Amino acid sequence: MQLGWDMAAYMGTRAIRELDLVSHNLANASRIGFKQDRLFLWQMESAKISPAEANQPQPASYLDVRGRDFSQGAVHYTEGETDIALEGSGFFKVETPRGIRYTRDGSFTLNPDRVLQTREGYKVLSKNGAPVALNSIDQKFSIDEQGGVHMDNSLGDQIAVVDFPNPQALTLEKGGYYASGAGSGSEMEAPDAKVLHGKIEESNVDPVMMAVKLIDIQRGFEAYLKVLDTFADNDRKVVDEIGKTA
Repeated sequence: MQLGWDMAAYMGTRAIRELDLVSHNLANASRIGFKQDRLFLWQMESAKISPAEANQPQPASYLDVRGRDFSQGAVHYTEGETDIALEGSGFFKVETPRGIRYTRDGSFTLNPDRVLQTREGYKVLSKNGAPVALNSIDQKFSIDEQGGVHMDNSLGDQIAVVDFPNPQALTLEKGGYYASGAGSGSEMEAPDAKVLHGKIEESNVDPVMMAVKLIDIQRGFEAYLKVLDTFADNDRKVVDEIGKTA
């Protein structure tokens, strides 16, 4: 009976966590380059048991792990001359007041000095660590799939696209920016990433699926509450029977 209590209580708590996760995803569904969160359920092997316990039901140990789904979002053409999408793993590298940060949001603009920047004004960095400048004579430029900027019939800066050994350990900050840390490992080149000029990557959130998930969570939570009520009724009946025979 105790195992049933534990499992029902656990699943109810997990439903609350899922609700928070789905709400987070829906709130950011329209953010360019946003990557949705997922909740994974890991069943851990029970600790060593004695031979006498071998044929007895053992409580399973569960661990919830909230992780990020870095799968590709849909890419569409915008005609924006400073819009850039990434196809494949990787991040743009930008300079912020808090230090270097990383993003998948390539809806860039140009500042008065014709330096490529984010909508918040953070400068986009090149492979050599300098801001990407688009100072062509005729103000025309193109960007190839390797991030190379072509101006005045020559190759200028190359936009930095980097990745990490463990991107799951990146810290998501306000505005959709990521901060690296010891857990993520040091940045490295993202050789398989393609830079797509004149396009943007949408979030990988499916709002319809998230809405369906919300309904499932609500129904599941109600079911767990009913199970707990059933266990409580059974416990009361047992106590009443003991009281009658005492």
